[in-house]
Amino acid sequence: MISNDSGIDVASSGSRTAEAPTRRRRTIVTCAWLFALGLIVRLAYLVFFGIESQEGGDMDGYIALARNLAQGHGLTFDGVTPATFRPPLFSSLLGAWCYLLGSTSLDTMVAFQVFVQTLCAPMTYLLVRQTQRSERFAMGAGLFIATYPFIFSNVSLVLQEPTLMLIATALGMSILAWCRHPTPWRSALVGLLFGLGALAKAPFLIAPAIALLVYVLGRPFRRQLPARQVALAVILAAFAVLPWTFRNYRVSGGRFVLINSQGWTQLIWMASDGIYQPRESLSDPRQETPTRTKGVALSYGNEAGYDYLLRKNDELLEQGLSGPAVTEALGAAARSYLLRHPAFVLKLVLRGMVLVFSPDAGPRLYRFFWIRVVAMVLFHVPLALGLLAGILRALREWNAPMSILSLFVVAYLLVHAPATSAGGRYSVPVIPLLIAITGYSLCRDRSRPGPADAA
Repeated sequence: MISNDSGIDVASSGSRTAEAPTRRRRTIVTCAWLFALGLIVRLAYLVFFGIESQEGGDMDGYIALARNLAQGHGLTFDGVTPATFRPPLFSSLLGAWCYLLGSTSLDTMVAFQVFVQTLCAPMTYLLVRQTQRSERFAMGAGLFIATYPFIFSNVSLVLQEPTLMLIATALGMSILAWCRHPTPWRSALVGLLFGLGALAKAPFLIAPAIALLVYVLGRPFRRQLPARQVALAVILAAFAVLPWTFRNYRVSGGRFVLINSQGWTQLIWMASDGIYQPRESLSDPRQETPTRTKGVALSYGNEAGYDYLLRKNDELLEQGLSGPAVTEALGAAARSYLLRHPAFVLKLVLRGMVLVFSPDAGPRLYRFFWIRVVAMVLFHVPLALGLLAGILRALREWNAPMSILSLFVVAYLLVHAPATSAGGRYSVPVIPLLIAITGYSLCRDRSRPGPADAA
């Protein structure tokens, strides 16, 4: 008897081949309307509410760096002295955008924010399609990024979160594609995005470390992650970062600054819980003892840490230190304080983990407390639960790409938790990854090759 199995297989393969152009066209159309919808929503918001003030936050620094870069002065705050305080990628991209458009106005910079944030909507759709088979869930994910008020309402602030979201989403897509069908070129792309992510923000350095960790956790993971390709990704990440590290060493007078020097101020912020500003010279006015800051539901401020930093700051200035050397030494003292007070650090982490899974309420939405609570319960808490379920499923199933992504998100949020205040700004860049991980935990797995892919 002659079997018809081979004929059936050929017909099935031919059917899938014929359907491929239709699927590609449908994907392109979906991406186009998600981008168009996101763009319309953001432009309508800006027309109705206008561009927000850029004073009182990190925006001034990014604007100064981008403006000076576009005008040919390099990455400087004052047009003269090379800066190491901020990570370079966002300001460099923004400066290049301004240079190409021939304008350094605030409107031009906000246009960059609109474009990048809008682009994250179709990219989220593409990312989620790689993790599970529900087309509706993937479209819903893209629609969420396109229309969620606690994302698009901050589009007029010149901050790096949209760029970080773009990098994180692209990194997720590249890791999934690499582990699904490992090739040297795909591992090289992952390594490049590891490096770009680190140049966007130092905590992205966790990503290659997580990839190495997953590789050594067990043989099933190693079958999905070829050793040479893992090494290639890590080496390319290092090659992307080290030239900038060398530049920092040269312009800072021999100080080792891997990505940026902001980490010292973060430690000072954490030790005082946000109520101490360091003095870098004796001419700076001595700060009066502040009181604890009270929000709607939480309070901030560590008076014991404040008193310690105040005394230490005075000692450093009396020793003749000034400028960045004071901040660096005070940051080291703050680190020592934090190591001696683990209970205080635990309190910061627990409070921060609650805050990172809350909406990023900008100046216009911050006062709507109950709306923020509803959004937190409906969207952010389920994403937290989805992250937990996704980690458990990925490790149980020995799923290398989802293990890397879920562990990276956890580590990224834990690093940011102690310095988090007021809302979930620091979780915004990984919201697409959180959605993808939640979808993976709920739906049929598509992150690894199945029978249809093998055919």
